[in-house]
Amino acid sequence: MSMSLAPHPVGIKFWTGLWKDNKDLPYAEIHKKFQNWYGHTFQRNFGRYFYAHRCGMLGSFAPMVVFMLGFKVACMYACTLRDLGAAQETAAAYGQAGYKTNPVPKEQPQEQRQHQQQH
Repeated sequence: MSMSLAPHPVGIKFWTGLWKDNKDLPYAEIHKKFQNWYGHTFQRNFGRYFYAHRCGMLGSFAPMVVFMLGFKVACMYACTLRDLGAAQETAAAYGQAGYKTNPVPKEQPQEQRQHQQQH
């Protein structure tokens, strides 16, 4: 009974080539080669999505900052709508005065008003 496996999606030559190229090198050199490869690959693949400006190294944070600010505004808007809906539901349940509010002052009898006006 023989069984054949599908070929590896990346290919075994890729992994053995990496091993052969790096097995005798010190860690610092391997790290430097990887950082160089990663930086170039990242820039080639994702460079078009970054805003081109002159901020130097911090320029790569611009898309993240814009996303975070947009996300914060969207969350604040959604929570405001949620709280308004909850306030309306509470007002409907407890009457239009709302929940935990001071009661409307009651009308004083005529005699008390006259007594207060005299003093």
